[in-house]
Amino acid sequence: MSRVQPTGESMSGINDATPEEWDRAQKTGLEPWSTPAIEESRKLHPTARALPTDPIARKMIPVYTGFISYFPRAIAAISKVSLVGGIQHGQTAETLNWDRSKSGDELDALMRHLLDQDWAQVAWRAMANLEKELEKEHG
Repeated sequence: MSRVQPTGESMSGINDATPEEWDRAQKTGLEPWSTPAIEESRKLHPTARALPTDPIARKMIPVYTGFISYFPRAIAAISKVSLVGGIQHGQTAETLNWDRSKSGDELDALMRHLLDQDWAQVAWRAMANLEKELEKEHG
């Protein structure tokens, strides 16, 4: 299901959002390409999925072009932090997973790493905190 823009044209991507739609998104917390059906689906079927199931909504989240391609070195550095931290807590590269029982003070740790100017650690802690906040918000 695609949302129809006021001009009558179907919106095909995130770059098609108008300034008014972005303003609405900031005020309501809804994505500018969101449809009532997508929002209702989110309420009825809260899941741990990182991406929506609606094919049009999925295409509106440019994971590679809007994130990976912007920060390849930073993502590699954060990945190293994950590996080193996993090994520090008894994991291997093959068993690497986020042991949340050993990761509960993201904001305090983020600030300590900020004072040390360890930017990869700061980024990892910021991502960990963001993930937890999004889980609380969206279930």
